[in-house]
Amino acid sequence: MKNYKFCPYCGKPSKKYKEYFACTNCGKVVYLNSYPTASAFIVENSKYLISKRAIEPSKGKYDVVGGFLKEGETPEKGLRREFREETGSSVKIIDLLGIYLGKYDYQGDIITTFNVCYIAKLTNPKIDPRDDVASFHWFPINKIPKNLSDPWLAKALKDLQIWYAKQQKIKTNH
Repeated sequence: MKNYKFCPYCGKPSKKYKEYFACTNCGKVVYLNSYPTASAFIVENSKYLISKRAIEPSKGKYDVVGGFLKEGETPEKGLRREFREETGSSVKIIDLLGIYLGKYDYQGDIITTFNVCYIAKLTNPKIDPRDDVASFHWFPINKIPKNLSDPWLAKALKDLQIWYAKQQKIKTNH
């Protein structure tokens, strides 16, 4: 949670309430909102792609490719931008996996993230670790690594397993 000891508008002291800070001088309110992200798992040959973080927070832990949205950016556009930044590749969105709340250590503040997670396919199979990614790893769909950067990823990976099983069932019924 961010701590607005001083009003970002006029610089005077602000007062903390449960869900917001209010300026004691100008009366402006700063709400404590979740921070939106967009990410995706690539699924190929009964495996999914996951990255390993190169920097803090959670350096060395497994993470989904994606990141924070910019002001006014849709999750789809943000996902495409993040994939270019982190892999050098582009993606095509296949399906929405789910929306998950998480926690992120941002400059010493623990903030809540609002994570829009997709299933996508690479439109260019060549990927290179860039930005905050140390490496990429392919895991079998039925395996969830223990060293995840955030607990929401375990839930997302369980949902990915369910999604994948449904896709396999659809394929065998056709």
